[in-house]
Amino acid sequence: MMRTKEQYYEEVVLKNRELAADPEVTKCPCPNGLCDWHGKCRECVALHRYHGDHVPYCLQPLLREKIRALAQTVEMELEHKPPTPLEYRHYVRKRDAEAKNTEDEQQNT
Repeated sequence: MMRTKEQYYEEVVLKNRELAADPEVTKCPCPNGLCDWHGKCRECVALHRYHGDHVPYCLQPLLREKIRALAQTVEMELEHKPPTPLEYRHYVRKRDAEAKNTEDEQQNT
């Protein structure tokens, strides 16, 4: 049975507003603190949607559970893909710093 508009407002909208105001609920769970988009969930999700190669880390556990349950119904197994190596993020930081230094030198000459 579908909710009434009053139930929708009380049970969904008000609860979601309460959750969205809670910093524990909205903090970025991604373990990659070096990512340029860490803590910028809207941008992160938008970029993942644009590229379409994988979903953000924060959504992977939820989807994994659902996909695992679905795969079991068709007698399939899942294989875990390793994440992007942390050294790649360090390389990004290094290259960004080099680019900034070059830019600063050009402005000072």
